[in-house]
Amino acid sequence: MGGTRTLLGGGAIRHVWRDQRGVAVIEMALALPILVMLLFAIVSYGSWLSLANVVQQSANEAARAAVAGLTAGERATLAQQTATTTLGRSYEIPASRVAVAVADDGSTLAVTVAYDATGNALLAMPLIPKPPTRIARTAAILVSRP
Repeated sequence: MGGTRTLLGGGAIRHVWRDQRGVAVIEMALALPILVMLLFAIVSYGSWLSLANVVQQSANEAARAAVAGLTAGERATLAQQTATTTLGRSYEIPASRVAVAVADDGSTLAVTVAYDATGNALLAMPLIPKPPTRIARTAAILVSRP
């Protein structure tokens, strides 16, 4: 029987057990899906956080710009224009996906900017739970002291 080994012999079983060929492929097959999901999650949720920050900054800019208005209607118009312009310039977000609400009681002005990110490909990555597609942020500013 010279060079052949049978699976029944004790030496052959030890040889198969100690054989390390293909271990790297198996380890990669186990680890790669987890690493890919982690990468998708980092990209998707990082994009969501970046978009949320841009929406908050546009609400802040809109509230600051609205202070220049003399009437409630003028303040609302300034806030709307500033919020849509800021979002359009930063991430090229179309004005049709942005909703701006202005609450003005004469002393405090609150601007709420909402962005519908339904069509954003970075937020719709496969294999991970999707972040919320509606991003809404509010900024308030004191217009005058009572």
